[in-house]
Amino acid sequence: MLVHTLIFALSLVVILGGSELFTNGVEWLGARLGIAEAAVGSLLAAVGTALPETLIPLIALVIGRGRSAEHSAVGIGAIIGAPLMLSTVTMLVMAIAALVFRKRRGRTALAVAGEDVRRDLAFFLPSLLAVTLIGLLDTASAIREVAAAALLITYAAYGAILLRIGRDAEDRLEQGLYLERFIAGASERPRLWAILLQLVIALAAIFLGARGFIDQLVNLSRHAGVKAGLLSLIVSPLATELPEKYNSVVWIRQSKDHLAMGNITGAMVFQSCIPVALGLLFTQWRLSRVELLACAVALGSGALLFINSGEREVGTSTLVLGGAAYVVFLVGLRVLRAF
Repeated sequence: MLVHTLIFALSLVVILGGSELFTNGVEWLGARLGIAEAAVGSLLAAVGTALPETLIPLIALVIGRGRSAEHSAVGIGAIIGAPLMLSTVTMLVMAIAALVFRKRRGRTALAVAGEDVRRDLAFFLPSLLAVTLIGLLDTASAIREVAAAALLITYAAYGAILLRIGRDAEDRLEQGLYLERFIAGASERPRLWAILLQLVIALAAIFLGARGFIDQLVNLSRHAGVKAGLLSLIVSPLATELPEKYNSVVWIRQSKDHLAMGNITGAMVFQSCIPVALGLLFTQWRLSRVELLACAVALGSGALLFINSGEREVGTSTLVLGGAAYVVFLVGLRVLRAF
């Protein structure tokens, strides 16, 4: 048991380290390509930090096809758990960060354009609602394949909209490229090959960490006597969403609220499209009562954020509602006697 726990923790460290490398590299790639900060936060950084949540269900679903239903359950739990955590716990974390750094920032509310938040949520809410309804039905594989294709097209359209935004000439990155520092290069003027190499190293680390994480999660669930899918729904997103939480807290401390919020809402769009498309393709996509509850809470929390986003700011009280929504989820688990 101790060995499994140590490997589990080590896998998590590898995932987070790879995510940190990827986020740093992808920000510099955005700068080199002249992509706007809005797209860097909502698209590039969101995709980079969402990679663990994507690779974990992908690997679990592929493994599950030839080994055990438990691995498939881990995959589904991770897929559904990610948007739940992003729309609830992560919002609460941002509210706490805004309050902790209020003297440094000179304000508590997040200075974010409401139209940017609502733009992202306008993609997130319909996508998650559609796949929740599909999860209620016994659908044919052809229908699931069409739905998966529609989600991929939806995310492509979202990315195209963001990439049309022009980058401000004054936008500068405050942190150099990690790999350039290691090889004693000019980290503030990184070379393209160094950026790409760092991205490859990061992806490899995330992949290896995700593989170990999945296997140990199944082993731990067996020892604890808890269903693997339920454990994955709660534990996997809490662990793998740490990159988004970490980056957003740092950006809030630096008063870069648009990047902090964009990183989260952009990840919400990604998680409601790409991983779900994988679930539709690799499973029967029949959601359990617990998974349907998670979807309902995520939709409710996202809708509240959509409604309460001001034109120029998002209040901390609105973000705290996300934490309240997660409490509702936990109470729902108790009602359903999931534990």
